[in-house]
Amino acid sequence: MPHRTARGRRTAVSAVVAALALGLSGTMAQAATGAARPGPAALADSQPSWATARADQGAVPASSRMSVEVLLSSQDPSGLAAYAQAVSSPGSPEYHHYLTPAQQNARFGPTAAQSAAVRSWLTGSGLKVTSSTEQYVSVAGTAAQLTAAFSTPLHNYAVGGHTYYAPQHPALVPAAVADAVVGVEGLDNAPHVNKPASAPATAPSAGNRLVTGPNGAPYIGANPCTSYYDQSASKNLPKAYGGYQPYTMCGYLPGQLRSAYQIPQSGLSGKGVTVAIVDAYGSSTIESDVDTFDKYSGFPQFKAGQFADLSTPADFTDQSSCGDWTPEESLDVEEVHTMAPDAKINYVGANSCNDIDFISAESDIVDNHLADVVSDSYTEDLYDTNGNTSPVLINAYNQVFEEGAAEGIGFYFASGDCADDAPAIVATGVNCDTYSSEPQTTFQPSIPWVTAVGATAIGIGKNQNYEFETGMGDSKAALQNGTTWSSLPGSFIFGSGGGTSNYFAQPWYQKGVVPDSLADTLLTGQPASQPMREVPDVAMEGDLLLTTMVGFTQKLPDGTTGFAEQGYGGTSIACPLFAGEQSDAEQSLGFPIGFANPEIYAKYQSLGTQAFHPVTDNPGGQTKGVAYDKGLLNGVRQGDLYTLGTDYTLKATPGYNDVSGLGSPTLGYLKSFKQ
Repeated sequence: MPHRTARGRRTAVSAVVAALALGLSGTMAQAATGAARPGPAALADSQPSWATARADQGAVPASSRMSVEVLLSSQDPSGLAAYAQAVSSPGSPEYHHYLTPAQQNARFGPTAAQSAAVRSWLTGSGLKVTSSTEQYVSVAGTAAQLTAAFSTPLHNYAVGGHTYYAPQHPALVPAAVADAVVGVEGLDNAPHVNKPASAPATAPSAGNRLVTGPNGAPYIGANPCTSYYDQSASKNLPKAYGGYQPYTMCGYLPGQLRSAYQIPQSGLSGKGVTVAIVDAYGSSTIESDVDTFDKYSGFPQFKAGQFADLSTPADFTDQSSCGDWTPEESLDVEEVHTMAPDAKINYVGANSCNDIDFISAESDIVDNHLADVVSDSYTEDLYDTNGNTSPVLINAYNQVFEEGAAEGIGFYFASGDCADDAPAIVATGVNCDTYSSEPQTTFQPSIPWVTAVGATAIGIGKNQNYEFETGMGDSKAALQNGTTWSSLPGSFIFGSGGGTSNYFAQPWYQKGVVPDSLADTLLTGQPASQPMREVPDVAMEGDLLLTTMVGFTQKLPDGTTGFAEQGYGGTSIACPLFAGEQSDAEQSLGFPIGFANPEIYAKYQSLGTQAFHPVTDNPGGQTKGVAYDKGLLNGVRQGDLYTLGTDYTLKATPGYNDVSGLGSPTLGYLKSFKQ
């Protein structure tokens, strides 16, 4: 099936004239017979909780131009969920009996009559249809036209020092289309943006200059730094945890990560597998940056046609509010390529960091089956001070991932970098959502139809050997008076996202594996009304101190632009690493794994530590740390100690835990897929 570009995702119109006529003829026949029409139906959750009479600032001008997306329902929602589960579950008669996009759409997508009826209602109110897909219909018009379509005025509201518009009353839709409409996105404009789940190393940099990195490339970052764990330590700093702590890492290189996770011993390379990577936007230098990084690292570069950038910069929007995604884009591609150097990579850039554009990008992958493995390193909170994420959006994401599961597509999400995302730690955390209103798991990784990937801190030795893994949870303590560390472990700065979802119930594959003590207790400390979804599912390297090297074109210290490398951390490192490993597993299996969680949990139950490295806060009974010697200031030694394995309230304990899930994959995990 040909690929639609990002512009196509927002402008393609799929309804046919015959279907439209069918929808109109049904309406006309009803009018001719004089049959009583049921009243309009209210759209649940269409009016945000902050749209109160007290906050009301008056009506939006009638001529204001706006656009919304009307999200369409599956014609058989329960049937879609049941098939997605059956096709993904070992032992099911339908296991791995995937549908094509056309089969999935015909069986579970909205019917032609439903789509036509929705379009007829919207255009009848004066709105213009600007795009139409299996998942949604986009329309544009004035505030007055939207008021007519949804039977509610749009007003401005004062919210937390900002002004946002929203429906004054719950939106209504005609009864004739109520069963076809999940909801509507865009009737309010409070920001619900996604952010990358990565950050550059926090240790002091080399200053306003480039240095030469361990692989000979231009390098920006900690100086001094080490090429492998425990290569050297500063004895000018006091001991902690029973000894002198090693310097922070420059950044692990591809060969080190592959060797530590025993990829070469598997003989696998992701050959024959296609991976899609979804981020916001798309750097024009992604492919050349990856090739430059691999050249410096002595690693295979892309072959002709192995990488495709499917983003369209002409359609990018909201870049000033969404920020620079270039580091995220480059690291995602580089980490997939590290673990699966022969896999084909399709980069699918969303037009912005807003939810509807990410839903559009994910839908494009499903509608055109652009890949079997999808790496997603963006996150947002369900509950924040700008207003909670709408159940409409939650259902829209959920439906896309169910459709993907039915087609044999696996989605992998970074679990976030702020532990339990508690408001108490957003001030010290380097990648926390400052709008978080309560302890919570991040939204998309919590969806039961995706694989949530947490992060670890891996110790790789001189011979590229695996030494240990602890949970990614970094705390910082400063040196006092040049002689003693302040209260250890110090303040939280970075940690693998995880915990108990306060929205999604426990999925079938976690039963009997996730401890009741986790599934039955929310991160707020309150008991759950039923067992809930626990995050993450698995984990791999992604620490902010034992960093992974990333190279991309960027602004250099002297103000020019050029290629340089830098140590990065985050579950955004771990997620594409695991997506790459899954590509190797799929190569071994010989056909798509699809939605992987039922298979992953089944392997854990049958193989245990043969398939997954146990990841704990104190591997081997030892607390691990990293020190940074800042030198002398007025004759007094300065420095910082970073304690690993301190993920705020989350604990990496033996067995399943809410920092690393089941653990990180072993060579035995890959071998278990061989047919």
